[in-house]
Amino acid sequence: MNADARPQYVQIADELRRRIDAGTIGYGAPLPSEQEIRDEWNVARNTARQAVEVLREEGRVYTLKGRGSFVRPKLDARRVASSRYRADVESTPENPQTSVTHDYGIRFDRHNPDAVITTEPASPEVAELFNVAAGTGLVRRDLVFRLDGWPTHMSTSFYLADMVAGTPVAGPGSEPAQGGAVGHLKSLGVRVVRVVEAVESRMPTDREAEVLRMPSGPVLAITRQMFDDGGRVVEVAREIVYPGDGVRLEYEINL
Repeated sequence: MNADARPQYVQIADELRRRIDAGTIGYGAPLPSEQEIRDEWNVARNTARQAVEVLREEGRVYTLKGRGSFVRPKLDARRVASSRYRADVESTPENPQTSVTHDYGIRFDRHNPDAVITTEPASPEVAELFNVAAGTGLVRRDLVFRLDGWPTHMSTSFYLADMVAGTPVAGPGSEPAQGGAVGHLKSLGVRVVRVVEAVESRMPTDREAEVLRMPSGPVLAITRQMFDDGGRVVEVAREIVYPGDGVRLEYEINL
């Protein structure tokens, strides 16, 4: 490396990147530790740390405190457009799909989010989104979505308990759901006719960064309200969270 005038940490980062691209270090695999980098290249601790930081800033690796750094896969950014809910509406038992399977171009049998379902009273914030009184009973659904085992995004959504209690929507075996949230509501005889979303860019919480295996940077957080044909809010997502480098927003505006 002496013939290369670039800083040593840049040269080390280049070699580690080459190994990742070549598959020598596979996705999900641990990156060499700082000590291993120091030993292989005979450099100081700070140089080893800077090399890893280059890859982390590029989104090539993520770090878990006390466990080291690991390689992130290259995933195509998910297209998030208003039209994505058409896939939910058009889902059938013969051709099951959701907006997730549609946007990633994957079969429904590859779509199997982790789900934790609980009940809780509505917080003032969520109650306002539902236009109900604070403390109203809700069914809460925390989901983590994965592609080939890798977390792509996560969501926390709510349904009115008096609407879904005792139905499969409130049960642990309700995922994967044909048609997603639209399909859940359809199974209850509720027709979704309008969706309102608000998108915010912010830094992740510690839990979001850990679950989504994020190296750095912001998330895109979507707050969603689904309305039935009577104008009632029948589902609230607070929030749907994507790594900032894992989504592409698309809008169509008719004037």
